[in-house]
Parts: sequence; C-alpha cells; structure tokens
Amino acid sequence: MDKMRTILRIAAHWRHRNICLGAFGLGQTFRNPAEEVAKMWKQLLFDEKEFKGVFSNVVFAIGCSTNEGSLLDLEIFRKVFDPSQIFGTKYR
Repeated sequence: MDKMRTILRIAAHWRHRNICLGAFGLGQTFRNPAEEVAKMWKQLLFDEKEFKGVFSNVVFAIGCSTNEGSLLDLEIFRKVFDPSQIFGTKYR
C-alpha cells in the first residue's frame, strides 16, 4: 500500500490528471491476489482524502492472455471498480 501511495503522490505532485497504473504483482510471477490489489487501489483513489478527486482518468494495465488467471484478474478489477460499487445509486 505504501508503494501504491507513493506512485499516486508522485503523479499528483506533477499534476498528472490521467494515469495508467500497473497491475502490481498479478499474474504467474508474483501471484498477488487480484481482489486485494484492486481493493487497495480503490481505497487509495476513492477513500483517502489526499487522492480523492485528484485524477480524472485512471487506467489499469492488466495483461490478458489466453491464461484463465489473467482473464479472471481483469474481471475482478471490473467488479471492484464497477461504478455501481463506487457511487451507490439510490432509487426512491
């Protein structure tokens, strides 16, 4: 989380509004759990006051091969960052 925070601080310091973030250890080599990684990015970007609203566009670089693990990682990020999960919709 500290490394992620540092990346965001550097981008914010240089006033970058659009950023592309790495998958941070997903895949066959490091095998970090995709859901934890996605939730950590989400927490930093949407819950921490320091970064809330700082970036206009955030893209995650998640390699997708024919490997099922890669496709699963992508789907996990899609689920965690689904707008309905971030910006709760209320119906009356």
